[in-house]
Amino acid sequence: MDAVLALSEVWAAYPGGRGAALRGAALRLFPGELGLLLGPNGAGKTTILEVLLGFVPYRGEAKVFGLEVRAHAHEVRRRLGYLPQALVFPPDTPCRTLDLVLMGRFGLFRPWRRLPRAERDRALAALARLGLAEKADWPIGHLSGGQQRKALLARALAKGAETLLLDEPFASLDPEARMDLAKAILRLREEGLTVLAVVHEEELLAQADRAWFVREGRTFPLAPPLGRWAEVWAHLCGR
Repeated sequence: MDAVLALSEVWAAYPGGRGAALRGAALRLFPGELGLLLGPNGAGKTTILEVLLGFVPYRGEAKVFGLEVRAHAHEVRRRLGYLPQALVFPPDTPCRTLDLVLMGRFGLFRPWRRLPRAERDRALAALARLGLAEKADWPIGHLSGGQQRKALLARALAKGAETLLLDEPFASLDPEARMDLAKAILRLREEGLTVLAVVHEEELLAQADRAWFVREGRTFPLAPPLGRWAEVWAHLCGR
């Protein structure tokens, strides 16, 4: 079976930055798996996601669905769903929840063209999968932080994403909201999606298929069973 996401000896640096953000990073994640990236701030976890998305120049090999990212960035991004770090919508955001989800489909149609009814139905179905059908007409800024993250996941589903890249999806959420979002992510994995997430929480660690500790731009795979690392990680994070 071929890996969905694969890095091999990847070195990366941001234009104008000081030094390398990644120093030989490597990982392989297979279809339907949940993979986690753990480690201190500034270790290179977000950079790994940005390399896979084609946002950062790199040396080495970075493949998504078997395609080298630097040569196929547009196709790669079309098939990936990305949840960025710390994206929060304030109460006065002039956008309904349904409109946010529909944005995942805008790139497939000409500007100013009215979206077909089937696209609205597709977006509503994505919201229903995340338990947000009744929030479709709510202003996105009136949803809780956890509900906003789930709406962004629904946008990725409506887009048709086959793999999700999640950058600290639990940041700033209370314990109940973190657990609810973790359950939603696990359900998506059970439905066949591949997920790679940057986390600082232990909610998903016991259920993950693979995990890597990232430090100073290098990746260190955590040996299974991963459940035994959950307590260690909670202790390191002071919980």
